[in-house]
Amino acid sequence: MTDVSEFGWSEFAWADLDWEPLGREMWHEFVADFGFRHGKVPALNEPAPSITWALPSPRAPHAQFPEAAQPVSQLVCDVLRECVEYWDSLVHHDGVHPSGRYRPHAVTDVADLERWEYSHYPNGDYMIFVSKDHTFGVLGDPFEASICFFGVPAVNAVVALNDGVLEEVLRRDGRSA
Repeated sequence: MTDVSEFGWSEFAWADLDWEPLGREMWHEFVADFGFRHGKVPALNEPAPSITWALPSPRAPHAQFPEAAQPVSQLVCDVLRECVEYWDSLVHHDGVHPSGRYRPHAVTDVADLERWEYSHYPNGDYMIFVSKDHTFGVLGDPFEASICFFGVPAVNAVVALNDGVLEEVLRRDGRSA
């Protein structure tokens, strides 16, 4: 498989979705399917399988944000790339701004993306990536300081790829760990 980042194609990773009607409809479908609740803990009805971890502090003494958040962001990037075929994309929501389409295979190193610290880490807004059919995804919650990987592909990928980046499990399948 070709590594598209070597060609400088990371600009093809994102496409904004028109809010009317597509973006709004996709957002409302996500809210309905997962019972999303802004500001509540947990923010969604975490399906089985799912794993929710506490986010490590992005303000570690040895590194300041955004550098301290980069390992989590890279893990999200890598997990999403494992979950989709080369040509496929996911939907990105944050609960406040217009939704977008994200192509994980257009990015190998999250640092190559402009403003990755807002797209791949819940920095003030939710970070939500979900498959178009809602079978898997990732939700980063800035209020709980947590990240939930749900659905078989995402759970399998994060278990395989998490090399100590995320350590404290808060919930499995929506139940306290």
